[in-house]
Amino acid sequence: MKKTETKRWRHTSPLAAIFYLGRIFKGITQNAVQSLAPLAAFLYAAEGSLMTRIVVGISLFLAVTIIASVVRYWFFRFRIGDDRIRIREGVFNKKQLDIKFDRIQAINTEQNFIYRRFGLVNVTFDTAGSAKEEGHLPAVPNELAESLQARIRREAPLRADTAEGADAEPPSSRRRLLTLGSSDIVRVGIADNRALVFLLLLGPLSEQIDERIGDVVNDRAEAYFESLQLGLLGGIALLAAIVFAVVAILVLASIVGAFLRYHRFVLVADEDVLRSTGGLLTRHEHSIRFNKIQSLLVRQDVMRRFMGRFEMRARQASSGSGGRRDFKIPLLAADLVATLKSEVFGDELPDADLDPRSAEFRALHPQYRRSRILLAGVLPALLAAATLAMPLGWFSLLLLLWIPIAALFVTVLYRKSGYQVRPDGIVLRRGFFGYRMTAFLHRKVQRISLTQTVAQARRGVATLRFYLASGSVKLPYIDHALATRLRDYVLFRVESSRKAWH
Repeated sequence: MKKTETKRWRHTSPLAAIFYLGRIFKGITQNAVQSLAPLAAFLYAAEGSLMTRIVVGISLFLAVTIIASVVRYWFFRFRIGDDRIRIREGVFNKKQLDIKFDRIQAINTEQNFIYRRFGLVNVTFDTAGSAKEEGHLPAVPNELAESLQARIRREAPLRADTAEGADAEPPSSRRRLLTLGSSDIVRVGIADNRALVFLLLLGPLSEQIDERIGDVVNDRAEAYFESLQLGLLGGIALLAAIVFAVVAILVLASIVGAFLRYHRFVLVADEDVLRSTGGLLTRHEHSIRFNKIQSLLVRQDVMRRFMGRFEMRARQASSGSGGRRDFKIPLLAADLVATLKSEVFGDELPDADLDPRSAEFRALHPQYRRSRILLAGVLPALLAAATLAMPLGWFSLLLLLWIPIAALFVTVLYRKSGYQVRPDGIVLRRGFFGYRMTAFLHRKVQRISLTQTVAQARRGVATLRFYLASGSVKLPYIDHALATRLRDYVLFRVESSRKAWH
Protein backbone atom coordinates (compact mmCIF):
# COMPACT_ATOMS: atom_id res chain seq x y z
CA MET A 1 0.00 0.00 0.00
CA LYS A 2 1.38 3.40 -0.99
CA LYS A 3 1.82 6.00 1.68
CA THR A 4 -0.25 8.56 -0.23
CA GLU A 5 -3.17 6.16 -0.35
CA THR A 6 -3.47 6.09 3.44
CA LYS A 7 -4.07 9.86 3.78
CA ARG A 8 -7.24 10.38 1.73
CA TRP A 9 -10.85 9.36 2.19
CA ARG A 10 -11.79 6.60 -0.22
CA HIS A 11 -14.87 4.94 -1.66
CA THR A 12 -15.22 1.20 -1.93
CA SER A 13 -16.42 -0.53 -5.10
CA PRO A 14 -19.98 0.28 -6.27
CA LEU A 15 -20.69 -3.42 -5.81
CA ALA A 16 -20.73 -2.65 -2.07
CA ALA A 17 -24.42 -1.93 -2.66
CA ILE A 18 -24.88 -5.74 -2.68
CA PHE A 19 -23.41 -5.87 0.84
CA TYR A 20 -25.83 -3.22 2.09
CA LEU A 21 -28.72 -4.89 0.31
CA GLY A 22 -27.95 -8.04 2.29
CA ARG A 23 -27.78 -6.02 5.51
CA ILE A 24 -31.17 -4.47 4.77
CA PHE A 25 -32.79 -7.86 4.11
CA LYS A 26 -31.21 -9.26 7.27
CA GLY A 27 -32.61 -6.38 9.32
CA ILE A 28 -36.04 -6.93 7.79
CA THR A 29 -36.04 -10.61 8.69
CA GLN A 30 -35.02 -9.82 12.28
CA ASN A 31 -37.76 -7.19 12.67
CA ALA A 32 -40.33 -8.45 10.19
CA VAL A 33 -43.41 -6.98 11.90
CA GLN A 34 -42.06 -3.43 12.22
CA SER A 35 -40.34 -3.47 8.82
CA LEU A 36 -43.18 -4.85 6.73
CA ALA A 37 -46.08 -3.14 8.52
CA PRO A 38 -46.06 -0.07 6.18
CA LEU A 39 -46.05 -2.33 3.13
CA ALA A 40 -48.94 -4.37 4.54
CA ALA A 41 -50.88 -1.17 5.23
CA PHE A 42 -50.28 -0.02 1.66
CA LEU A 43 -51.50 -3.30 0.19
CA TYR A 44 -54.61 -3.15 2.36
CA ALA A 45 -55.49 0.48 1.55
CA ALA A 46 -54.57 0.58 -2.16
CA GLU A 47 -57.21 0.16 -4.84
CA GLY A 48 -57.26 -2.46 -7.55
CA SER A 49 -57.15 -6.23 -7.69
CA LEU A 50 -55.18 -8.24 -5.17
CA MET A 51 -52.63 -9.32 -7.79
CA THR A 52 -52.09 -5.71 -8.91
CA ARG A 53 -51.54 -4.57 -5.34
CA ILE A 54 -49.07 -7.40 -4.70
CA VAL A 55 -47.07 -6.62 -7.85
CA VAL A 56 -47.00 -2.89 -7.06
CA GLY A 57 -46.09 -3.55 -3.43
CA ILE A 58 -43.23 -5.91 -4.28
CA SER A 59 -41.93 -3.52 -6.95
CA LEU A 60 -42.05 -0.62 -4.49
CA PHE A 61 -40.32 -2.69 -1.82
CA LEU A 62 -37.49 -3.71 -4.16
CA ALA A 63 -37.07 -0.17 -5.46
CA VAL A 64 -36.83 1.29 -1.94
CA THR A 65 -34.33 -1.31 -0.73
CA ILE A 66 -32.12 -0.98 -3.82
CA ILE A 67 -32.10 2.82 -3.57
CA ALA A 68 -31.33 2.60 0.17
CA SER A 69 -28.40 0.24 -0.43
CA VAL A 70 -26.95 2.51 -3.16
CA VAL A 71 -27.31 5.58 -0.94
CA ARG A 72 -25.59 3.79 1.98
CA TYR A 73 -22.72 2.86 -0.33
CA TRP A 74 -22.39 6.46 -1.55
CA PHE A 75 -22.10 7.88 1.96
CA PHE A 76 -19.48 5.33 3.02
CA ARG A 77 -15.85 6.46 3.24
CA PHE A 78 -12.73 5.02 4.83
CA ARG A 79 -9.15 6.10 5.40
CA ILE A 80 -6.19 4.02 6.55
CA GLY A 81 -3.74 5.92 8.73
CA ASP A 82 -0.41 5.08 10.28
CA ASP A 83 -1.86 3.29 13.31
CA ARG A 84 -5.60 3.21 12.74
CA ILE A 85 -8.42 2.99 10.26
CA ARG A 86 -11.21 5.57 10.11
CA ILE A 87 -14.66 4.83 8.73
CA ARG A 88 -17.44 7.32 7.96
CA GLU A 89 -20.95 6.14 7.16
CA GLY A 90 -24.57 7.07 7.55
CA VAL A 91 -27.04 9.17 5.60
CA PHE A 92 -29.03 11.05 8.25
CA ASN A 93 -27.36 9.58 11.33
CA LYS A 94 -23.70 10.27 10.62
CA LYS A 95 -21.17 8.02 12.33
CA GLN A 96 -17.38 7.92 12.32
CA LEU A 97 -15.39 4.98 13.66
CA ASP A 98 -11.78 5.36 14.72
CA ILE A 99 -10.33 1.87 15.15
CA LYS A 100 -6.75 1.52 16.30
CA PHE A 101 -4.83 -1.41 14.95
CA ASP A 102 -3.85 -2.64 18.41
CA ARG A 103 -7.55 -3.05 19.34
CA ILE A 104 -8.29 -5.32 16.40
CA GLN A 105 -8.49 -8.95 17.47
CA ALA A 106 -9.26 -10.42 14.07
CA ILE A 107 -9.93 -9.51 10.45
CA ASN A 108 -12.57 -11.65 8.77
CA THR A 109 -13.46 -11.69 5.08
CA GLU A 110 -16.39 -12.90 3.00
CA GLN A 111 -16.45 -13.33 -0.76
CA ASN A 112 -19.62 -14.29 -2.62
CA PHE A 113 -19.60 -15.56 -6.18
CA ILE A 114 -20.15 -12.06 -7.60
CA TYR A 115 -17.26 -10.54 -5.65
CA ARG A 116 -15.06 -13.49 -6.57
CA ARG A 117 -15.48 -12.61 -10.22
CA PHE A 118 -14.22 -9.06 -9.62
CA GLY A 119 -11.56 -9.86 -6.99
CA LEU A 120 -13.45 -8.16 -4.14
CA VAL A 121 -14.11 -9.13 -0.53
CA ASN A 122 -16.08 -7.85 2.45
CA VAL A 123 -13.81 -7.17 5.44
CA THR A 124 -15.07 -7.03 9.04
CA PHE A 125 -13.08 -6.15 12.17
CA ASP A 126 -13.47 -7.79 15.56
CA THR A 127 -12.21 -5.50 18.29
CA ALA A 128 -11.62 -5.90 22.01
CA GLY A 129 -14.65 -4.94 24.10
CA SER A 130 -17.19 -5.55 21.34
CA ALA A 131 -19.49 -8.57 21.11
CA LYS A 132 -19.82 -8.18 17.35
CA GLU A 133 -17.80 -6.75 14.50
CA GLU A 134 -17.20 -3.06 15.11
CA GLY A 135 -16.33 -1.97 11.59
CA HIS A 136 -16.53 -3.21 8.03
CA LEU A 137 -15.12 -2.46 4.59
CA PRO A 138 -17.53 -3.76 1.93
CA ALA A 139 -16.35 -4.71 -1.56
CA VAL A 140 -12.67 -3.82 -1.33
CA PRO A 141 -9.94 -5.41 -3.52
CA ASN A 142 -8.34 -8.64 -2.35
CA GLU A 143 -4.94 -6.96 -2.37
CA LEU A 144 -6.11 -4.27 0.06
CA ALA A 145 -7.56 -6.85 2.45
CA GLU A 146 -4.38 -8.92 2.40
CA SER A 147 -2.09 -5.94 2.89
CA LEU A 148 -4.30 -4.70 5.73
CA GLN A 149 -4.14 -8.10 7.42
CA ALA A 150 -0.37 -8.18 7.10
CA ARG A 151 -0.03 -4.62 8.34
CA ILE A 152 -2.18 -5.16 11.43
CA ARG A 153 -0.24 -8.31 12.33
CA ARG A 154 3.01 -6.40 11.84
CA GLU A 155 2.02 -3.37 13.89
CA ALA A 156 0.02 -5.20 16.57
CA PRO A 157 1.52 -5.63 20.05
CA LEU A 158 4.16 -8.32 20.37
CA ARG A 159 3.15 -11.65 21.81
CA ALA A 160 3.46 -12.22 25.52
CA ASP A 161 6.61 -14.31 25.21
CA THR A 162 8.36 -11.38 23.51
CA ALA A 163 7.19 -9.10 26.34
CA GLU A 164 8.99 -11.39 28.76
CA GLY A 165 12.22 -10.94 26.84
CA ALA A 166 12.23 -14.25 24.99
CA ASP A 167 14.64 -14.28 22.06
CA ALA A 168 12.79 -16.90 20.06
CA GLU A 169 10.87 -15.59 17.08
CA PRO A 170 7.45 -17.00 16.17
CA PRO A 171 7.55 -19.55 13.38
CA SER A 172 6.99 -18.06 9.95
CA SER A 173 5.72 -21.24 8.33
CA ARG A 174 2.06 -21.58 7.45
CA ARG A 175 0.93 -24.87 8.99
CA ARG A 176 -2.22 -26.58 7.78
CA LEU A 177 -3.96 -28.17 10.74
CA LEU A 178 -7.26 -29.42 9.35
CA THR A 179 -9.04 -29.97 6.03
CA LEU A 180 -12.67 -31.11 5.97
CA GLY A 181 -13.61 -33.47 3.17
CA SER A 182 -17.09 -34.18 1.84
CA SER A 183 -17.72 -36.98 4.35
CA ASP A 184 -16.71 -34.68 7.21
CA ILE A 185 -19.11 -31.97 6.04
CA VAL A 186 -21.91 -34.55 5.88
CA ARG A 187 -21.13 -35.37 9.52
CA VAL A 188 -21.32 -31.66 10.39
CA GLY A 189 -24.76 -31.43 8.79
CA ILE A 190 -26.04 -34.53 10.58
CA ALA A 191 -24.72 -33.27 13.93
CA ASP A 192 -26.40 -29.87 13.50
CA ASN A 193 -29.40 -29.82 15.82
CA ARG A 194 -31.13 -26.92 14.05
CA ALA A 195 -32.99 -29.41 11.87
CA LEU A 196 -34.52 -30.98 14.98
CA VAL A 197 -35.44 -27.55 16.34
CA PHE A 198 -37.19 -26.77 13.07
CA LEU A 199 -39.02 -30.09 13.35
CA LEU A 200 -40.40 -29.01 16.73
CA LEU A 201 -41.73 -25.83 15.11
CA LEU A 202 -43.83 -27.86 12.71
CA GLY A 203 -46.35 -28.48 15.50
CA PRO A 204 -47.47 -24.84 15.92
CA LEU A 205 -47.32 -24.38 12.14
CA SER A 206 -49.56 -27.35 11.52
CA GLU A 207 -52.12 -25.93 13.96
CA GLN A 208 -52.33 -22.71 11.96
CA ILE A 209 -53.04 -24.43 8.64
CA ASP A 210 -55.19 -27.22 10.07
CA GLU A 211 -58.49 -25.31 9.73
CA ARG A 212 -57.98 -24.68 6.01
CA ILE A 213 -56.72 -28.02 4.76
CA GLY A 214 -57.96 -30.39 7.44
CA ASP A 215 -61.17 -31.34 5.68
CA VAL A 216 -59.44 -31.87 2.35
CA VAL A 217 -56.73 -34.01 3.87
CA ASN A 218 -59.22 -36.07 5.85
CA ASP A 219 -61.47 -36.70 2.84
CA ARG A 220 -58.58 -37.73 0.61
CA ALA A 221 -57.01 -39.84 3.34
CA GLU A 222 -60.32 -41.62 3.95
CA ALA A 223 -60.77 -42.37 0.25
CA TYR A 224 -57.18 -43.54 0.05
CA PHE A 225 -57.57 -45.92 2.96
CA GLU A 226 -60.81 -47.31 1.60
CA SER A 227 -59.36 -47.89 -1.86
CA LEU A 228 -56.36 -49.72 -0.48
CA GLN A 229 -58.33 -51.35 2.35
CA LEU A 230 -55.74 -50.26 4.85
CA GLY A 231 -56.26 -51.12 8.46
CA LEU A 232 -54.79 -49.69 11.62
CA LEU A 233 -51.31 -51.06 10.93
CA GLY A 234 -51.34 -49.57 7.44
CA GLY A 235 -52.23 -46.15 8.82
CA ILE A 236 -49.43 -46.34 11.37
CA ALA A 237 -46.99 -47.34 8.66
CA LEU A 238 -48.09 -44.43 6.48
CA LEU A 239 -47.70 -42.01 9.38
CA ALA A 240 -44.23 -43.39 10.15
CA ALA A 241 -43.26 -43.00 6.50
CA ILE A 242 -44.40 -39.37 6.51
CA VAL A 243 -42.45 -38.61 9.70
CA PHE A 244 -39.37 -40.34 8.29
CA ALA A 245 -39.64 -38.33 5.06
CA VAL A 246 -39.93 -35.04 6.95
CA VAL A 247 -36.92 -35.84 9.13
CA ALA A 248 -34.92 -36.96 6.08
CA ILE A 249 -35.73 -33.70 4.28
CA LEU A 250 -34.67 -31.65 7.31
CA VAL A 251 -31.42 -33.58 7.69
CA LEU A 252 -30.75 -33.19 3.96
CA ALA A 253 -31.36 -29.44 4.28
CA SER A 254 -28.94 -29.33 7.21
CA ILE A 255 -26.29 -31.14 5.15
CA VAL A 256 -26.79 -28.71 2.26
CA GLY A 257 -26.38 -25.83 4.69
CA ALA A 258 -23.16 -27.38 5.99
CA PHE A 259 -21.78 -27.57 2.45
CA LEU A 260 -22.73 -23.95 1.82
CA ARG A 261 -20.85 -22.87 4.94
CA TYR A 262 -17.92 -25.32 5.19
CA HIS A 263 -17.18 -26.48 1.63
CA ARG A 264 -13.38 -26.82 1.24
CA PHE A 265 -12.89 -25.86 4.89
CA VAL A 266 -9.22 -25.38 5.76
CA LEU A 267 -7.74 -24.49 9.15
CA VAL A 268 -4.19 -23.14 9.29
CA ALA A 269 -1.87 -21.65 11.88
CA ASP A 270 -0.20 -18.64 10.28
CA GLU A 271 2.51 -17.44 12.69
CA ASP A 272 0.50 -16.21 15.70
CA VAL A 273 -2.87 -16.30 13.90
CA LEU A 274 -5.42 -19.09 13.63
CA ARG A 275 -7.23 -18.82 10.31
CA SER A 276 -10.07 -20.74 8.66
CA THR A 277 -11.53 -20.52 5.16
CA GLY A 278 -14.56 -22.25 3.73
CA GLY A 279 -17.84 -21.83 1.90
CA LEU A 280 -19.47 -22.77 -1.38
CA LEU A 281 -21.31 -19.74 -2.78
CA THR A 282 -19.83 -17.28 -0.28
CA ARG A 283 -16.23 -17.85 0.75
CA HIS A 284 -15.67 -17.02 4.43
CA GLU A 285 -12.31 -16.32 6.03
CA HIS A 286 -12.11 -15.97 9.80
CA SER A 287 -9.00 -15.34 11.85
CA ILE A 288 -8.06 -14.80 15.46
CA ARG A 289 -4.72 -14.19 17.13
CA PHE A 290 -3.71 -16.74 19.73
CA ASN A 291 -3.05 -14.15 22.42
CA LYS A 292 -6.59 -12.75 21.97
CA ILE A 293 -8.25 -16.07 22.86
CA GLN A 294 -9.75 -15.92 26.33
CA SER A 295 -10.94 -19.51 26.64
CA LEU A 296 -11.44 -22.71 24.66
CA LEU A 297 -14.82 -24.43 24.58
CA VAL A 298 -14.78 -28.08 23.48
CA ARG A 299 -18.16 -29.73 22.93
CA GLN A 300 -19.22 -33.27 22.14
CA ASP A 301 -22.94 -33.76 21.65
CA VAL A 302 -24.67 -37.09 21.09
CA MET A 303 -23.98 -37.29 17.35
CA ARG A 304 -20.36 -36.17 17.60
CA ARG A 305 -19.85 -38.60 20.47
CA PHE A 306 -21.13 -41.40 18.25
CA MET A 307 -18.75 -40.22 15.48
CA GLY A 308 -15.79 -39.82 17.85
CA ARG A 309 -15.50 -36.12 16.94
CA PHE A 310 -15.63 -32.77 18.74
CA GLU A 311 -16.55 -29.15 18.09
CA MET A 312 -14.24 -26.39 19.30
CA ARG A 313 -14.89 -22.67 19.83
CA ALA A 314 -12.16 -20.16 20.63
CA ARG A 315 -13.77 -17.36 22.60
CA GLN A 316 -12.46 -13.83 22.45
CA ALA A 317 -13.11 -10.71 24.48
CA SER A 318 -16.56 -9.17 24.19
CA SER A 319 -18.53 -6.45 25.92
CA GLY A 320 -21.18 -8.93 27.02
CA SER A 321 -23.95 -7.14 25.08
CA GLY A 322 -25.28 -8.92 22.01
CA GLY A 323 -24.19 -12.26 20.69
CA ARG A 324 -20.74 -13.61 21.36
CA ARG A 325 -18.50 -14.01 18.32
CA ASP A 326 -16.55 -17.25 18.54
CA PHE A 327 -13.96 -18.73 16.23
CA LYS A 328 -15.61 -22.05 15.39
CA ILE A 329 -14.13 -25.35 14.23
CA PRO A 330 -17.14 -27.57 13.51
CA LEU A 331 -15.55 -31.02 13.46
CA LEU A 332 -12.21 -32.32 14.69
CA ALA A 333 -10.70 -35.48 16.12
CA ALA A 334 -9.34 -35.89 19.64
CA ASP A 335 -5.70 -35.62 18.57
CA LEU A 336 -6.34 -32.26 16.92
CA VAL A 337 -8.05 -31.04 20.11
CA ALA A 338 -4.77 -31.65 21.95
CA THR A 339 -2.80 -30.01 19.13
CA LEU A 340 -4.94 -26.87 19.14
CA LYS A 341 -4.73 -26.68 22.94
CA SER A 342 -0.95 -26.58 22.61
CA GLU A 343 -1.14 -24.00 19.79
CA VAL A 344 -3.42 -21.70 21.79
CA PHE A 345 -1.92 -22.02 25.27
CA GLY A 346 1.67 -22.77 24.29
CA ASP A 347 3.62 -24.15 27.23
CA GLU A 348 1.25 -22.71 29.86
CA LEU A 349 -1.20 -25.60 30.05
CA PRO A 350 0.74 -28.69 28.95
CA ASP A 351 -0.68 -31.17 31.45
CA ALA A 352 -4.36 -30.34 30.98
CA ASP A 353 -6.32 -33.22 29.46
CA LEU A 354 -9.27 -32.28 27.23
CA ASP A 355 -10.46 -35.87 26.89
CA PRO A 356 -13.93 -35.73 28.51
CA ARG A 357 -13.52 -39.23 29.91
CA SER A 358 -10.13 -38.50 31.43
CA ALA A 359 -9.49 -39.65 34.99
CA GLU A 360 -7.77 -36.30 35.63
CA PHE A 361 -11.14 -34.62 36.30
CA ARG A 362 -12.00 -34.26 39.96
CA ALA A 363 -15.61 -34.76 41.04
CA LEU A 364 -17.73 -32.08 42.66
CA HIS A 365 -18.69 -32.35 46.32
CA PRO A 366 -21.40 -35.03 46.92
CA GLN A 367 -23.58 -32.29 48.42
CA TYR A 368 -24.20 -31.10 44.84
CA ARG A 369 -26.12 -34.29 44.07
CA ARG A 370 -28.03 -34.31 47.36
CA SER A 371 -29.10 -30.66 47.10
CA ARG A 372 -30.17 -30.95 43.46
CA ILE A 373 -32.25 -34.08 44.15
CA LEU A 374 -33.94 -32.25 47.02
CA LEU A 375 -34.63 -29.05 45.05
CA ALA A 376 -35.49 -30.56 41.67
CA GLY A 377 -37.04 -33.85 42.77
CA VAL A 378 -38.28 -34.21 46.35
CA LEU A 379 -39.74 -30.75 47.00
CA PRO A 380 -41.64 -30.38 43.67
CA ALA A 381 -43.03 -33.92 43.93
CA LEU A 382 -44.23 -33.47 47.51
CA LEU A 383 -45.74 -30.07 46.72
CA ALA A 384 -47.57 -31.39 43.65
CA ALA A 385 -48.84 -34.47 45.53
CA ALA A 386 -50.09 -32.36 48.45
CA THR A 387 -51.79 -29.85 46.14
CA LEU A 388 -53.61 -32.53 44.11
CA ALA A 389 -54.38 -34.86 47.03
CA MET A 390 -58.02 -33.74 47.30
CA PRO A 391 -59.04 -33.97 43.62
CA LEU A 392 -56.97 -37.06 42.78
CA GLY A 393 -57.00 -38.94 46.06
CA TRP A 394 -54.53 -41.79 46.30
CA PHE A 395 -53.60 -41.32 42.63
CA SER A 396 -51.71 -38.18 43.64
CA LEU A 397 -49.06 -40.47 45.11
CA LEU A 398 -48.07 -41.36 41.56
CA LEU A 399 -46.51 -37.91 41.37
CA LEU A 400 -43.87 -39.13 43.80
CA LEU A 401 -42.43 -41.19 40.95
CA TRP A 402 -40.83 -37.93 39.84
CA ILE A 403 -38.32 -38.30 42.70
CA PRO A 404 -36.40 -41.30 41.27
CA ILE A 405 -36.61 -39.81 37.76
CA ALA A 406 -35.11 -36.53 38.97
CA ALA A 407 -32.50 -38.46 40.96
CA LEU A 408 -31.44 -40.27 37.79
CA PHE A 409 -31.08 -37.00 35.86
CA VAL A 410 -29.14 -35.34 38.66
CA THR A 411 -26.83 -38.34 39.04
CA VAL A 412 -25.93 -38.17 35.34
CA LEU A 413 -25.22 -34.43 35.65
CA TYR A 414 -23.11 -35.02 38.75
CA ARG A 415 -21.01 -37.76 37.17
CA LYS A 416 -20.33 -35.67 34.07
CA SER A 417 -19.32 -32.60 36.05
CA GLY A 418 -15.70 -32.16 37.05
CA TYR A 419 -12.66 -29.92 37.04
CA GLN A 420 -8.91 -29.92 36.63
CA VAL A 421 -6.73 -27.34 38.38
CA ARG A 422 -3.28 -26.86 36.87
CA PRO A 423 -0.47 -24.43 37.76
CA ASP A 424 -1.38 -22.17 34.83
CA GLY A 425 -5.08 -22.77 34.23
CA ILE A 426 -8.31 -24.63 34.84
CA VAL A 427 -10.50 -27.01 32.82
CA LEU A 428 -14.18 -27.32 33.73
CA ARG A 429 -16.45 -30.11 32.49
CA ARG A 430 -20.22 -30.52 32.50
CA GLY A 431 -22.91 -32.13 30.38
CA PHE A 432 -25.88 -34.46 30.25
CA PHE A 433 -26.23 -36.21 26.89
CA GLY A 434 -22.78 -35.06 25.80
CA TYR A 435 -19.85 -33.11 27.23
CA ARG A 436 -18.93 -29.45 27.38
CA MET A 437 -15.43 -28.47 28.54
CA THR A 438 -14.06 -24.96 29.10
CA ALA A 439 -10.31 -24.37 29.43
CA PHE A 440 -8.73 -21.04 30.36
CA LEU A 441 -5.53 -19.63 31.85
CA HIS A 442 -5.33 -18.09 35.30
CA ARG A 443 -3.88 -14.86 33.92
CA LYS A 444 -6.96 -14.33 31.73
CA VAL A 445 -9.22 -14.08 34.80
CA GLN A 446 -10.41 -10.54 35.56
CA ARG A 447 -12.49 -11.20 38.66
CA ILE A 448 -13.49 -14.08 40.96
CA SER A 449 -16.52 -14.39 43.21
CA LEU A 450 -16.89 -16.91 46.03
CA THR A 451 -20.47 -17.45 47.20
CA GLN A 452 -22.22 -19.66 49.74
CA THR A 453 -25.90 -20.33 50.31
CA VAL A 454 -27.12 -21.08 53.80
CA ALA A 455 -27.21 -24.79 53.02
CA GLN A 456 -23.73 -24.66 51.49
CA ALA A 457 -22.34 -22.90 54.55
CA ARG A 458 -23.68 -25.66 56.80
CA ARG A 459 -22.02 -28.30 54.60
CA GLY A 460 -18.74 -26.41 54.23
CA VAL A 461 -18.93 -26.03 50.43
CA ALA A 462 -18.88 -23.00 48.14
CA THR A 463 -19.27 -21.93 44.51
CA LEU A 464 -16.57 -20.14 42.53
CA ARG A 465 -17.32 -18.03 39.46
CA PHE A 466 -14.49 -16.89 37.20
CA TYR A 467 -15.06 -13.76 35.12
CA LEU A 468 -13.13 -13.49 31.87
CA ALA A 469 -13.36 -10.95 29.07
CA SER A 470 -15.32 -13.55 27.06
CA GLY A 471 -17.86 -14.26 29.83
CA SER A 472 -18.03 -16.12 33.13
CA VAL A 473 -17.73 -19.79 34.04
CA LYS A 474 -18.84 -21.43 37.27
CA LEU A 475 -17.30 -24.12 39.46
CA PRO A 476 -20.07 -25.16 41.89
CA TYR A 477 -19.97 -27.16 45.08
CA ILE A 478 -16.34 -27.61 46.05
CA ASP A 479 -14.89 -27.69 49.54
CA HIS A 480 -14.87 -24.17 51.03
CA ALA A 481 -11.26 -24.33 52.15
CA LEU A 482 -10.22 -25.53 48.67
CA ALA A 483 -12.30 -22.78 47.02
CA THR A 484 -10.60 -20.15 49.17
CA ARG A 485 -7.12 -21.43 48.37
CA LEU A 486 -7.94 -21.66 44.66
CA ARG A 487 -9.32 -18.12 44.60
CA ASP A 488 -6.24 -16.71 46.31
CA TYR A 489 -3.89 -18.69 44.07
CA VAL A 490 -5.57 -17.55 40.85
CA LEU A 491 -5.52 -13.91 41.98
CA PHE A 492 -1.85 -14.28 42.83
CA ARG A 493 -1.10 -15.68 39.37
CA VAL A 494 -3.03 -12.81 37.78
CA GLU A 495 -1.12 -10.16 39.72
CA SER A 496 2.29 -11.78 39.27
CA SER A 497 1.96 -12.57 35.56
CA ARG A 498 3.92 -10.36 33.17
CA LYS A 499 1.78 -11.44 30.25
CA ALA A 500 -1.25 -9.49 29.12
CA TRP A 501 -4.78 -10.86 29.48
CA HIS A 502 -5.69 -9.74 25.95
